Amino acid sequence: MKTKKITRRSFLTTVSAGTVAAATAGVTTSDFTPVFGNSRDTAGSLALLGGTPVRGNKKWQNWPQWDAEKFNPKMSEVMGNRVWSRSRNVTEFEKKWAEMHGSKHCLSTVNGTNALSAAWMQSNIGPGDEVICSPYTFSASIFGILYKGAMPVWADIDPETFQINTEQIKKKITPRTKGILPVHICGYPSDMPTIMKIAKEHNLFVVEDACQAHLAEIGGKKVGTFGNAGCFSFQASKNLPIGEGGGILTDDTEYYDRLYSYHNFGYASGSVSGQISSISALILANKIRMAEYQAVIGLCQMEKLEEQHKIRNENGAYLNEKLSAYPGITPVKLHKGATAASYYIYAMVYNQDKFGGLPRKRFIEALNAEGVPVGTGYPNDPLYAQPMLHEVFKSDIYKKFYTADELDFEKYKQKNHCPELIETFNSALWIWHGGLMLGSKSDMDDIINAVDKIHNNVAKLK
Repeated sequence: MKTKKITRRSFLTTVSAGTVAAATAGVTTSDFTPVFGNSRDTAGSLALLGGTPVRGNKKWQNWPQWDAEKFNPKMSEVMGNRVWSRSRNVTEFEKKWAEMHGSKHCLSTVNGTNALSAAWMQSNIGPGDEVICSPYTFSASIFGILYKGAMPVWADIDPETFQINTEQIKKKITPRTKGILPVHICGYPSDMPTIMKIAKEHNLFVVEDACQAHLAEIGGKKVGTFGNAGCFSFQASKNLPIGEGGGILTDDTEYYDRLYSYHNFGYASGSVSGQISSISALILANKIRMAEYQAVIGLCQMEKLEEQHKIRNENGAYLNEKLSAYPGITPVKLHKGATAASYYIYAMVYNQDKFGGLPRKRFIEALNAEGVPVGTGYPNDPLYAQPMLHEVFKSDIYKKFYTADELDFEKYKQKNHCPELIETFNSALWIWHGGLMLGSKSDMDDIINAVDKIHNNVAKLK
């Protein structure tokens, strides 16, 4: 089997002296040529077959992280002053999050799901309209679209980047198209410059789902700042973990005022923005305000976010270089122009045929046994085929604004089928652990050596 070309420099910096000796001596397996040979770290039996794991007893960094000595006094202060509802700490968090992204406004919410819903609820999209969505995402991404009575239309993804394919977006546009929902899945940026060009040409409202993409960039510009709105999640697993929390970025002041009113009972915003008012509600709204103690946690986490972001990208680049040497292992690519990912999830594409015929399930079992937490990502259950949508289509509002043919769920699934998404469901590998990408180079080498160990012992696993 042909292997990908690797440089002498990458060879020597990845493996031990034992590997070099074995490689120069011509040591190979009988039916599958090793990339790096059997190094000191990978020569033993696979952990899945009773050997010692590459990671041994080493643990990955805990997540979420909390510096009790430094941060507990700040939490004690906010709890002690008994102003727990939205006040100055929430406003400070919004100000700093907006500044960190170069955006005019940030509105915080109780969680990321509500941020996404609010962004669509205050758009001009309604029943009968269509929104083109990325299908590689979680159901919460489209709740707001459905609340507004609009129809999700699905554009397939680019399997090399996991992001919505801009050529497919163009093919899905109709006179009824009013919006686009790109999802920066796993923390890799979607092609926002092209998406915004399409949106401008067709006067479309764009909400970026950046819930997994904290500080990811395209040409130095942060994701979440390209569209009309950019939505973030601060759930406990995210790169900025609060436990629960969300935020919406926007440069549109009038839209921000509506969002503020919506998240605060529909009370007036604008001149009283940032205050909790007791006047009559002006719009049908919600109560999704972030609490003060949430904001304090977020402010504490924000202190180290940029440093952590730098480490994640250094480690991501290192893994991309080393793992791409293995046939059958292709790290997810950044599209042209993207300058940083969040590496919330380190993602790869697995090709069984190129990895000695080893089934993905068996590869995952073996890698987990070596101490590297890896899975398939989202299950093979596309959003456009889930029962939730079928139930929505049975509602009175959808029956009123859409034809029976449009609400025929079998026809809807066929029309929106995304073959590249299905292929990705069957080939994706997600390394998902909040503290893993903050590890040392030695930790990253453990991942590489675990893959190497499996690669060199494929015959024993098959």
